[in-house]
Amino acid sequence: MKRIAFLFFMLLVNFTGVGFAAAHGGGDLIAGPVPAGPYLVSVWVNPPDPRALEPIHFTVGLASPGDGKPVLDADIQVEMRAQNGEGLAVVAPATTEQSVNKLFYETDMEVAEPGNYETKFLVHGPDGEGTLSLDVEVKPPSKVNWLAIGLAGLGLVVVFGWWLSRRSRLPAANS
Repeated sequence: MKRIAFLFFMLLVNFTGVGFAAAHGGGDLIAGPVPAGPYLVSVWVNPPDPRALEPIHFTVGLASPGDGKPVLDADIQVEMRAQNGEGLAVVAPATTEQSVNKLFYETDMEVAEPGNYETKFLVHGPDGEGTLSLDVEVKPPSKVNWLAIGLAGLGLVVVFGWWLSRRSRLPAANS
């Protein structure tokens, strides 16, 4: 019975979106390495399908084109502006301080509306300046409430555990 309870718990954890908690680093490579001024820039986005009103995580790799070594002393600004021209631009610095792997620059951003966004990565470094522009599609917010699903799943685990413990305490029926 304990094995069944454990398997049930593991399945529940697997399907409640625990992976969403691990936001930093990784993601899908959306550019790179491509030239931007005197640098080579690589960009990853996580989640792979960004959504409005949810964090959009960018990881930026910056290297010198000659030897491919990482450039770690640059300033990078990320700017997202709706291509339809409506609304204000969302701007945030990408820094190595926010990064788990100090060879990359990272930032989290959030936009209010779905749509296509011109996303610029503005690099100011010791060898000069460069800009990389990408189109990023932001989808509508998810209609799935992961917190409610997780709490409901936790409730099911508690009830199932209570039922198992109660069942093991009942006296065996005489045959």
